[in-house]
Amino acid sequence: MATGERGDLGGYYFRFLPQKTFQSLSSKEITSRLRQWSMLGRIKAQAFGFDQTFQSYRKDDFVMAFFKDPNVIPNLKLLSDSSGQWITLGFASGRLRKI
Repeated sequence: MATGERGDLGGYYFRFLPQKTFQSLSSKEITSRLRQWSMLGRIKAQAFGFDQTFQSYRKDDFVMAFFKDPNVIPNLKLLSDSSGQWITLGFASGRLRKI
């Protein structure tokens, strides 16, 4: 399956939005508080768009499709418990499948 094809994902198509910024995480006041709580650099926000109206009764399908989507796996960043480094979902996917 080529990247971006729907496949068996419940019909959802996700796209990574790397240019999306979150002013709420970069304001001076918030940056100061994150530093105070030792969270600066340990919290990150990423944006992904999807092609359908969200329907709460299909939330489980939505979440499963999100974490299996070929556009999400190489882009979603996670903070590693063991190393404290940012890694991608693709790198940690073996561990996530066990959950």
